[in-house]
Amino acid sequence: MSRNTKPVCWLIQENSINRAEFELLATACRTAAVPMHTLEVIPFSAELPPVSNDFNYILYGSITLSRLAANHPQLRKGVFFDEAVFSMENYLARWGQHMLNEGAIVTTLAELVQQSYADDHLLFIRPDHDNKTFAGELKTFGAIKKWVKELEAVGPGELTPQEKIIVAAPMQLAAEWRCWIVNKKVIAASRYRENFRLSKQAGCPPEVKDYAEARCQEYTPHDVFVMDICRCGDSYYILECGSMNAAGFYHADVTAVVQHVTDYFISVPG
Repeated sequence: MSRNTKPVCWLIQENSINRAEFELLATACRTAAVPMHTLEVIPFSAELPPVSNDFNYILYGSITLSRLAANHPQLRKGVFFDEAVFSMENYLARWGQHMLNEGAIVTTLAELVQQSYADDHLLFIRPDHDNKTFAGELKTFGAIKKWVKELEAVGPGELTPQEKIIVAAPMQLAAEWRCWIVNKKVIAASRYRENFRLSKQAGCPPEVKDYAEARCQEYTPHDVFVMDICRCGDSYYILECGSMNAAGFYHADVTAVVQHVTDYFISVPG
């Protein structure tokens, strides 16, 4: 059977999202007349539970689910992600001056702690890849050195001192939005932070939508993805991009996301 002859089904990792978000997805699937099934992924597992062969699945859940599904012959079609291009290093090369952290250093945790910053010097650090091994945050150089020593003491794990990271100077951000993009168009959006405080609000200003779509005319890492945009001073910048399969919804229109992503999935051959 081809993708177009099997019905589409959203496959939701129930143990990775809160109940409210789960109910929003369930309602959105009912509205779009698309089946929804659930599964649970055991933390740190190297395998996914068996699923029915009667559907073509669109995945939503954790990064672990996406990683495992990307190597699964039945499920990989429903993962809109390519580790080679979903990286800050790639975005910096592609979008340049439109990235908030243009000029940021691409390095590793191990290499960073060899630098000669004062212990109270503040740095913004985040993983290069969209792997959620740690959250992007401001840390003093002293705290980073202590953290790396702890990682070295623990030994090999999901996060190691060899993790490729992005290092940048702190910036004052007025607001941050997440845009869901399908075929270079913003199909849903939500503000999620204002003045560094969690502040969820459905939608985004027209200029944010226009800015995101203008950047998509220059480059996109996938036909389906999320783009986080911020306002810094009087200008807009790209913060990062991410896989739709594991992106939090905040107050976005989940029904619009489900409908547009489903339509896209059906339209793509293979």
